[in-house]
Amino acid sequence: MNHGNTPSIYDRIRKFWSIALLLLACYGCMIPHHRVVVNETPPEMLRYVTPHFPASLYKLAYGDVVEFLYLTIPAVTSQPYRIGVKDALDVEFNYQPELNRTVRVRPDGKISIPRKDDILVAGKTAGEVRQELKRIYSDLLRDPDITVTLREFNAKLDEMQKTIATAPNGQARLVTIRPDGHISLPLIPDLKAEGATVPELTNEVNRLYSQLMPNMNVSVLLKEIVGEVIFVDGEVGRPGVFATRGPITVQQALALAGGTRETAEPRTVLVVSKAPDGRFLSRTTDLTRMSSASDFMLQRGDLVYVPRSAIARADIWVDQNIRRLLLFTGWSLGLSTDVGRTTVTR
Repeated sequence: MNHGNTPSIYDRIRKFWSIALLLLACYGCMIPHHRVVVNETPPEMLRYVTPHFPASLYKLAYGDVVEFLYLTIPAVTSQPYRIGVKDALDVEFNYQPELNRTVRVRPDGKISIPRKDDILVAGKTAGEVRQELKRIYSDLLRDPDITVTLREFNAKLDEMQKTIATAPNGQARLVTIRPDGHISLPLIPDLKAEGATVPELTNEVNRLYSQLMPNMNVSVLLKEIVGEVIFVDGEVGRPGVFATRGPITVQQALALAGGTRETAEPRTVLVVSKAPDGRFLSRTTDLTRMSSASDFMLQRGDLVYVPRSAIARADIWVDQNIRRLLLFTGWSLGLSTDVGRTTVTR
């Protein structure tokens, strides 16, 4: 029974099927019966090191030039200062002045003291060294009164500041990745840069410097790319920037990017190159007809763009529009596997 203006179940079913038939008709007109050529504009061509260059994805290669910016930020810390190599200490015996010494910490972290063997002080605080000296001299002196004062400290930081201040670029240093893939930086061991991204290299450099100078912060910038670089984007497994040892073909570039997806349109793959005068030149290639003989070499900086097929685009449109519209009207359409028939739920 229909009460008032409330539509009956039959009116609701008729309304649902009217909407469904209309949308399915539109969907049928939209989906082609075969794969068609899709004219799709690729994203803006990525140039070399510019604000648009994805340096966070690029893997560094031999010959690339990287800039390191050093920034020292002296700050108050609650942690006691720990003695380092090249720091200078005043060791004073208050009642035996003939034993007083000013000593500098050697590269092995030790200092020489009168009448006793060398002791290790690197990594310790001045107070810890004082207690150690009192223990050592307790067999020669009764209740030895010893004072340990830091005369010169932060020697590594001072040395680093002098190094970067006298460098040609001031607090910046340009470094070229060597053929062995490593780079050299002040005060830390050589480290491998080839194969790392800029963020990965930044984290590793700051980790090494933090062990020597907690107040040092290093920023890493990619300045120049010397290796062969190509870009692959669109419907591929792993879009991104790829460095190669030499020129590669279109099919090899797609293989580096994980191959094409099922949603790809392989007949209109776009290759964009940059001419010597700065203009961008583009051409399409059909992968379904490409052979080893017709495959061609890419140039440095080329962009290979694989568009999405018309069917894939239609499927996305249906998923984003028809399904949402059906849910908006309060209906959902499902298939009952138990009875093998379509069921409508409200």
